[in-house]
Amino acid sequence: MHITENTVAIVLAAGKSERLGEPKALLNCGKYSLIEFIVKRLESLAIKVIVVTNLSLEKAILESLKSTKAVLVIPDDVENRTGNLIAGIDNCEDPQRILVVPVDRPGWSLDTIKILLEMNETSCPEYNGKGGHPLLICKKDLDSLTKSAKDTPLNSIFNTIKIKVDDPNLHLNIDSQEDLVLLKKFIDDFES
Repeated sequence: MHITENTVAIVLAAGKSERLGEPKALLNCGKYSLIEFIVKRLESLAIKVIVVTNLSLEKAILESLKSTKAVLVIPDDVENRTGNLIAGIDNCEDPQRILVVPVDRPGWSLDTIKILLEMNETSCPEYNGKGGHPLLICKKDLDSLTKSAKDTPLNSIFNTIKIKVDDPNLHLNIDSQEDLVLLKKFIDDFES
């Protein structure tokens, strides 16, 4: 079995980006928007991708993703991250594992994704003693997740194993204008 078989990446891009002041998914990353940059990296590893967003971003994200195979999902209520994740899972055909990829945490490397995809338990990468994203959720925990209330924090649904990785940009978190400088450097380094 190929490591991406029955694994679906769910990119969470339904937030309002209030602190940043502009939609994170649509940030300009040179040749791509941030959402397209993330989806193309995931698809380069033959991972199926679902993007969960909100109605106000639907048209712009669809346009941004027209060169990808990603599926767009718009939940009825986008207020809760767990609910958004469940909406994405509901659009998967018998997933065995889900890779949860928040749009505002794009600093992971392809090597980190490959390490996660080798895991058979719910796991996240850890760099310098701190856990990060993406999060890999395996089948038994997916069942618990889909039965949970939409406002339940993920860390109260299951335990996550932390996998040490050498990934210096893992904790890149896009929340402020200052973070955009770090994002630009990350994209430039990735493309060089």
